[in-house]
Amino acid sequence: MFIQTATTPNEDALQFIPGVPVLGNPDTSSMRTVEYTSPREGLKSALATRLFAIEGVRGVMYGSDFVTVRKEPDYPWQLMKPDIYAAIMDHFSSGRALLREEDQSSDSMNVGEHDSEIVSEIKELLESRVRPAIQEDGGDLDFVSFNEGTGVVKIKLRGACRGCASSSVTLKHGVEGMLSYYIPEVTGVEDVGDELEAQAKKEFNKLEAELKSDGKSVE
Repeated sequence: MFIQTATTPNEDALQFIPGVPVLGNPDTSSMRTVEYTSPREGLKSALATRLFAIEGVRGVMYGSDFVTVRKEPDYPWQLMKPDIYAAIMDHFSSGRALLREEDQSSDSMNVGEHDSEIVSEIKELLESRVRPAIQEDGGDLDFVSFNEGTGVVKIKLRGACRGCASSSVTLKHGVEGMLSYYIPEVTGVEDVGDELEAQAKKEFNKLEAELKSDGKSVE
């Protein structure tokens, strides 16, 4: 197996392309991705578990034909790459399932029956015009919400887009400009990924503390 690498706008994220399907059926055009931002989340995937065991790895994302790995800024790629190559090669050569359990979460870009006309249009534009370009760079985005009162679209950047210095430029001149051009009701786009993660971490820590006080532990 020959694994190619591709740089991304984020110097702390690389795309690894194993030359075989990673997530999903190669005969479909699904743009679904799965991301893990901590070793605990990574336990759902054998490959992610092994990648998080490599010192310096801080995030893993699977796309249709690629694996994006994010690292801590202080760790050099030249020291990490051999272990990452070995982990990816061993996994796809073994024939093991990528996910330990099927991820049942729906794609945030799917248009729901309760979505308004504007939300449906926003999702369709993000899916067809924005997502392909972002995934080429090893990233992705989720639709979070649209406030009809303020006109602000909230999204969550993922993969290589996390912590990338050019993300603000992408949002302002790329995503926001395109959406407001086609949908005048859109006045702005905000990335709330860090905010949502901080909230989830706070809730988890609160639950863990409560369980520990009862003599239990979070598995």
